[in-house]
Amino acid sequence: MKRETILPWEMHKEHRTPYVPAIKVEGGSLLFMSGMGPHKPDHKHPHVPEEWVLPDDAGAQARMVLEKMKRMVEAAGGEFRNIVKITRYLKNIDDQDKVNELIHEYFGDDLPCSTTVQVSGFVVPTMLLEIDGWAVIPDRKA
Repeated sequence: MKRETILPWEMHKEHRTPYVPAIKVEGGSLLFMSGMGPHKPDHKHPHVPEEWVLPDDAGAQARMVLEKMKRMVEAAGGEFRNIVKITRYLKNIDDQDKVNELIHEYFGDDLPCSTTVQVSGFVVPTMLLEIDGWAVIPDRKA
């Protein structure tokens, strides 16, 4: 897969933005990931209160979500760096700095395109965030 970051304007180095404006990719298949919350992957539906016990820290919840996303991309034959777009839904927009730290830790120099939205709540009341994403999984060489 060829990945090219598109920077149509200068990015300020003093601002550690957790995203890039655009990414152009060639040579891969799209993987669309549903919104992931911080609960265990095999949680029950409908959600049950016994499974609502989650860390009360957005950073800890973000780590749980990003680990699940990593597992999904790897199961599809890719790597975490193949994620090119995420949408972050936050219960409290003030948590975005904590989440940004994890975004930088997990993505490193391969930052995704990103959208951040504050929401009034989630189906599980103890959730502080949810993240969905798109990845481009490289074509396998024959």
